[in-house]
Amino acid sequence: MSLSSFVLFFFSLLNIIDFRDPDNSNETVKTLEGHLIYYYIRDNSKQVESMLQQIMALSEATYKRDNEIVNYWYFIDNEMTLHEGVAPDGLPTTSDHAFVVLGYALNADGSLRPEAKGRCDVAFESSKKYPNSMVYLTGGGTASANKTATEAGQMKEYLVNVKGLDPNRIVLEKEAKDTIQNARNTIAKLIDNNIKTITVITSDYHLRRGSILFKSEAMVKAESLGITPIEVLENAVYKTGKSTEGKSMEGYALASILGVKVGINLIANLLPNIITDALNYYFS
Repeated sequence: MSLSSFVLFFFSLLNIIDFRDPDNSNETVKTLEGHLIYYYIRDNSKQVESMLQQIMALSEATYKRDNEIVNYWYFIDNEMTLHEGVAPDGLPTTSDHAFVVLGYALNADGSLRPEAKGRCDVAFESSKKYPNSMVYLTGGGTASANKTATEAGQMKEYLVNVKGLDPNRIVLEKEAKDTIQNARNTIAKLIDNNIKTITVITSDYHLRRGSILFKSEAMVKAESLGITPIEVLENAVYKTGKSTEGKSMEGYALASILGVKVGINLIANLLPNIITDALNYYFS
């Protein structure tokens, strides 16, 4: 990843920092959720539970949602198995299941990088194993010298023309500039197309952040529409061997989906974690 991507990450980080003086005597659900994310990143389970209980006192519905998200976050960080090369056995064989392939930054000329092709190879093998599943490709224009190319479009071209995947099985999300937008835009398309369950496909180090984003966005969107959330079932990954992005980057992404801010007095304590995780991600 480039230095410019690293700089953009830190500018986007400003969106989740609350620069106001804290007023602990008048906590709202949103401020409590910001504290919840902070304490989870800090591995303070006692305070995580305290924040959840305070949220429940204000909104039982939000408590149920956030409790499920926190439990899922713990699962992906500590218990989730990464399936290399192809999706695991036991997934739905019906057409209301879909594979969601997360994009990767294009070369300057708009061509796919090897890692993006690797993700597509995993998607192709998974699509052969589950021939009724649709394949959603995500990612917008990230090529500095080719403004017409998109990550999703280039992945489709590779999957259809090189791998031989039926184009009728592919749905594109071509607007997103990052994984947060991938989740927001793609969940909306999945709901419109009556998809009930998904399996996330990406690189090994990227899976945890991608999973928490799609899980939380599915729940937030379903809550706003009064429908059952799309379920994130499993994963399939392209193996790179890179370090995982870390809980601080997962928490930053989750805060963006929930629309909450982390107080500046709290986030100052997270900066070493955030810097380390971001450096590992962008320059590994």
